[in-house]
Amino acid sequence: MLLDLVFSDGDYTSLNNFIPTFVIEVEGEVDPTEDVYGCMDESASNYNIDANIDDSSCIYSQTIDINSGWSLVSTYIQPDNIDVSIVFSPLENHIVLLKNNEGSAYLPEWNFNGIGDIIAGQGYQIKLNSDQQLTIFGERLLPELTPIDLTLGWNLIAYLRQSPADVAAVFQEMLISGSLVIVKDSEGNAYLPEWAFNGIGGMFSGKAYQIKTNEAYTLIYLSNNQDY
Repeated sequence: MLLDLVFSDGDYTSLNNFIPTFVIEVEGEVDPTEDVYGCMDESASNYNIDANIDDSSCIYSQTIDINSGWSLVSTYIQPDNIDVSIVFSPLENHIVLLKNNEGSAYLPEWNFNGIGDIIAGQGYQIKLNSDQQLTIFGERLLPELTPIDLTLGWNLIAYLRQSPADVAAVFQEMLISGSLVIVKDSEGNAYLPEWAFNGIGGMFSGKAYQIKTNEAYTLIYLSNNQDY
């Protein structure tokens, strides 16, 4: 088919060999040359698939399974609002009592918060009236950059790593220093290095552990990229 254009001066221009170019814009696509800021970590809750520049806005989450009755719990997430009543608000109708290592308590039924804010690296003793899940959102703590100061006597600490590790390996340096007396988990299992007895086995994220020391000590976990 012959296609002609007629201009005002009467000239004809043949379009037989003209190859048209089309530009199709699809809604939602991002120009690959455009800077798109966002979270680039696929493990984050707000991962942005279109981002090509990480803006440190990543938000992470941790879901903790908590059984009915007494449990020892902890988190490797640092939420924006660290008030214990906010962090545990999804469970407020199921919490009978929540305590920290000093014996301070949070009793939602009585609208009493004697704990105040949660502290990174600390564990908490909680009693529920039914099995529940707690999801916490915020920044992910780096275990190697979050030292836990242990005092003489009993302590209740968080396990800050994402993957499990053998309790004997975690406390190897503390054992060498002679500072460790006993470690206990929520089920009452114990690690007694003096007797070469390990009834705990692995330490797991979401769990907290009771530790008795014979002197003050600073515990620092290995990073998530390292193995014990």
